[in-house]
Amino acid sequence: MSWWRDILRQCVFMCFFIIPIPIGAYTIHSGSSAVVAMISYVFLSLVIPIAYVGCHDATFGPKGGRIRRWVMAFMWFIVFAAIGAFTAFMGVYWKAAPFWEWPTVGRDIVFIVGMYGEISLTMLLAYAVSSCRAERK
Repeated sequence: MSWWRDILRQCVFMCFFIIPIPIGAYTIHSGSSAVVAMISYVFLSLVIPIAYVGCHDATFGPKGGRIRRWVMAFMWFIVFAAIGAFTAFMGVYWKAAPFWEWPTVGRDIVFIVGMYGEISLTMLLAYAVSSCRAERK
């Protein structure tokens, strides 16, 4: 299996540990549910992938490429900053986006896909940077 398919598949499994808590917190619909969902997602999306890539068995592709923990943390910060800047730039559109009028299940699916995409992008970039550093040595 190619390294990128392997990473995308492993991200599906990691998301079973990352996504349910924020989605559950968000669907409660209390006054602070969005804040709890955001804080829990930020924490889990950093801690679980870093813990995973630190495991001895966390290799990707036929060559058994690895992701360094510090690269994973750095790419997490870069992706989060880029998404935050994009959201701030598109703030007016984001608040007026049509999916806010969808039923709760539809919005949840949008958020689940977005969270999976963010974790997958972070892992793919971290692998690319880690493998470039490994080839230079």
